Amino acid sequence: MIRTVRKILLLTGKDLRIEARTRQTLGLVVMLGILIIVVLGLGLGAEQKIPGFIATAILWVAYLFGGVLCFEKTMAVERHDGALAGLLAAPIDRGIIFAGKLLSNLILMLALAAVVTPVAIVLFNFDLSAAPWGFVAVTALSMFGFASVGTLFAGAVSSSRLQGGLLAILVFPICLPLVITSTQILIGLFRDGEALGAQGLGILVAFDAVYLIVSWLVFERILEP
Repeated sequence: MIRTVRKILLLTGKDLRIEARTRQTLGLVVMLGILIIVVLGLGLGAEQKIPGFIATAILWVAYLFGGVLCFEKTMAVERHDGALAGLLAAPIDRGIIFAGKLLSNLILMLALAAVVTPVAIVLFNFDLSAAPWGFVAVTALSMFGFASVGTLFAGAVSSSRLQGGLLAILVFPICLPLVITSTQILIGLFRDGEALGAQGLGILVAFDAVYLIVSWLVFERILEP
């Protein structure tokens, strides 16, 4: 068990070190997220305070499209110069490769949220003050499930020339139930003044568990050098 965790952390560390040197993936993802926030924020009017339940929906649009770009770029790194073939030839279970990629994608997505969300609050008066910790909890749990599905399909379509558009087409419909559920929970928090209860969190955890287990099992069957 300890060896497995160590291998996962080594793979994740490799991805993060590559990103720290190149700064390509996170930079592009953040730029895309901010662009989406600016366009949608200007459409709603920058002079008025945007309610929390609307703000969270706009933020999720930025997270979703930024996430797809993140999944695509992190897997493209492995395709470069045959690195993926070498990784698959190593005595490592493919489930460990999936877990390492999932963790690095999740960290990058959380970094995206950590940058884009304050920008939205400052530029367009996004009001998340009613339930800031509820927003953080729901967003983090939802991102985990989204990253699980995105990591799976990024590996499946990474050899396709249409990987960007194809990845979005595959990931968005499957993650739609998760996104709808998290959006409904956030609407309850910000518009209706409800407390974040164990039932809502339990539903998100159940989604995460299903997405994680299925993606883990399928990943080793679809990943090709």
